[in-house]
Amino acid sequence: MLRRHFLLAAAATPLAGCEAGDAASRAGAAATGEPIPLKYARYLQLERHEGFTVARLRAPVADQSGGQAEEQSAVIVMAPRDGPAPQLEGELRTATVVRTPVMRVAANNGSDEAFLGQLGASDRLVAVGGRGSYDDEVRQAVIDGRIGQIGYNWHAPPNMDVLLAARPDVFLMRLSDLAHTPVLDRARQLGLTVVPTFAEDEPTYMGRAEWIRFYGLLTGLESVADDLFSQIDARVAALKSAVVDRERVPMLWAYPSGGGRWVATVRGAEQDYMADAGGLNLLARSEDLRRYSSDELSTEQVLLVAEQAQVWIIGDIHAAPPRSTAVEAVSPAFQNGRLFSNAGRTKPEANAYDWYQTGLVRPDWVLADVVKALHPDLVTEPFRYLKPVPQGAYL
Repeated sequence: MLRRHFLLAAAATPLAGCEAGDAASRAGAAATGEPIPLKYARYLQLERHEGFTVARLRAPVADQSGGQAEEQSAVIVMAPRDGPAPQLEGELRTATVVRTPVMRVAANNGSDEAFLGQLGASDRLVAVGGRGSYDDEVRQAVIDGRIGQIGYNWHAPPNMDVLLAARPDVFLMRLSDLAHTPVLDRARQLGLTVVPTFAEDEPTYMGRAEWIRFYGLLTGLESVADDLFSQIDARVAALKSAVVDRERVPMLWAYPSGGGRWVATVRGAEQDYMADAGGLNLLARSEDLRRYSSDELSTEQVLLVAEQAQVWIIGDIHAAPPRSTAVEAVSPAFQNGRLFSNAGRTKPEANAYDWYQTGLVRPDWVLADVVKALHPDLVTEPFRYLKPVPQGAYL
C-alpha cells in the first residue's frame, strides 16, 4: 500500500483587505490570474500571471478516528530567475517566491526525487533523504558524499546543518509528524526557500501523477512535463478501454502483517487500480477521504472471501515473513499460480523500493501490471512493479 504521511501546515494568510474601488480590483486580479487547466489533481491549482506563475497547494490531513480532517495549504509564486522581482499584491504578498528554473533541489521524500527523475532533472538534486533512492546514480552520489543526506520525512525532521551546506534553490519538504512544524519556521528564518509537497495525498492515482506539471514549472521543463503527462494519460485511457468489455476478475490485494492480521486494500487510489484494470475487489469498502486506502483485517475476514480470489496481490515489503499458506491455499489464485508481489522494482540490498518513488509518478506502468495480472493477453510488455511469487513467499 502506498504510504501516506501527515503533512506540514504551511498556510497562507487570507487575502489582504483593500481600501476600495481600483485597489480591490487590482488585488483581486493579482490573486486569481489565468487558470492552467488540470484534469485530475484536486490539491493543486496553477495560474499564469504577467511575469510569474502561481501554484496553490493544499491537502487534508487524514483523521483515522473518523473526525474532521484539517486542511493544509501553501501559495507558491514562481518567477523567472533572470527577470525582475515580481510585484505582488493582496494574498500573494505573503506567498513563497521561488526563482525558476530551480537548479539546486533538496528533497526529503522519494516521490519528489522520482518526479525530478522522470523529467530528466535528477542531476539537480543536492540533498535527499538518504541512501534509499532507487536511482543508482543518485544513490551512488549520496554514498560518495556528492549529494547530502538530510533524513527521510517519515523518520525525523531534516538535518538543518546538511541542508544549509547544500544551498538548495528550493527544499521540497514533507513531514510525517505535525510535531516537526517548527522545522519549517526555522528553515525559512535561516533563508531557505521551502515548498511543501502534497502529491501523495491526492485521492486518485492520476491526480498524483498530474503534479508532474508543477515540477515541470519549477524546473523550467514545463513542455517536457506536459508531454509526459499526456502520454501517461493516453496509456491509462487505452488500458481502461481494453478491459471495459471483459468480465470482472475477483481479486484480493492483502498481505499478512502477523498475529493473524492482514493489511488489505479496500479503497482509494489502489482500489481504483484494481477496478480500472477489470478487477473485482472482494474486500472493497466505501470511499472515505478521512481514512487510509488500507484497513487491517482479521484472518477470519480474509477467509470469508479468499476462496473466490482468482488473482491475489499478496506480497509486499511490509509483509510479515515467513507466513503459512493456509489462508491463500483456499483460493484459485494459489492453485493456479496467480499470486503476485508489488516488489518487482526493488533493490533490497540498498533498501530501495521504487513502488514508493516512481510508482506514484507513473500510474500507467502500475495499471499495465495490474491489467497483465488479470488479463495476460492484453499486455505484452514485461511486468515492472508486480511479479509472480511462489506459494508462501512474501516478496
